[in-house]
Amino acid sequence: MLDVLRGFTTIWVVIGVGVLVAHLGLFGGDAQRMLSRFAFFIGLPPLMAVTMYRADLERIFSVNVLVSIGAILVSSGLYLGSCLLRARLAGRARPGPSHLIIGTFCSAYVNANNMGAPIAAYVMKDTSWVAPVLMIQVIVLQPLGLSLLDADNARRTGARTSVLRNLSIPFRNPMTIGVLTGLALNLLDWTPPALVVGTLDLLAGTAVPSMLIAFGISLRLGSPPGRENKGETALICVLKLVVQPVTAWVLALLAGLDLTTTLAVVVMAGLPTAQNVFVFSSRYDTNVSLARDVIFITTVCSIPTITGYAALVHALA
Repeated sequence: MLDVLRGFTTIWVVIGVGVLVAHLGLFGGDAQRMLSRFAFFIGLPPLMAVTMYRADLERIFSVNVLVSIGAILVSSGLYLGSCLLRARLAGRARPGPSHLIIGTFCSAYVNANNMGAPIAAYVMKDTSWVAPVLMIQVIVLQPLGLSLLDADNARRTGARTSVLRNLSIPFRNPMTIGVLTGLALNLLDWTPPALVVGTLDLLAGTAVPSMLIAFGISLRLGSPPGRENKGETALICVLKLVVQPVTAWVLALLAGLDLTTTLAVVVMAGLPTAQNVFVFSSRYDTNVSLARDVIFITTVCSIPTITGYAALVHALA
């Protein structure tokens, strides 16, 4: 339990640094945007590369991946369906593509990097359980979502586009490039020179602090969490903290997974929304307050919910 609390505490301390520097007037909105861009273009691509390079391939390509995918589809599908239904019933125009993409990320994109490892270490005594959900996110969800955001951004800004450009979007996104590079090195079982690995590790180490400090600045400068988009925020938090892990549990039982694997998929599905989503929303200037609020609320509330799921799985096994 100490490992879990230590992981949560470390995250909140760094976020607190962002809140403090914004409160003191040392950094403002421009700094928040700069840090988000820094994480998106410089920190996260190396982090994705080294993470996939070191991932356990046997754990990645296993049956539990299908269970995790099913839980993601249910949670994100319910979000999209509810948004479109509410807009229709209220006689309003449906939300734009970018709004829906960020909302979908909020409802199903888990904090596997800096929250998944300590929690997996405490609950399953094995951090490699993070690899399957991380693979789903960085190989499927992230490239698909960012490609759609790129295309919608080009449409909104009037940028020139073409079929070739749209097809090549996934391969021009810096984080997708990092993911594909790391996975290729892993599959080829080739070890890059120590200088290359050391450089990537150094750059990767800047990603999480940059994201967390930018998030802290946004908390201080923006409206209090939950004040805007109350209904949508509450819906997404329920989907993230309740629907996704419970769905993973049901699917794991239907698939006949053993206790350890069932516990792993439930706990990983119950992780809070990742700070990456805030970086994505800032990068494309869409739904920033929603992403910030959902991350804040799910990160706080996931402490008791994850502990509860772990206890229930053991009790009912």
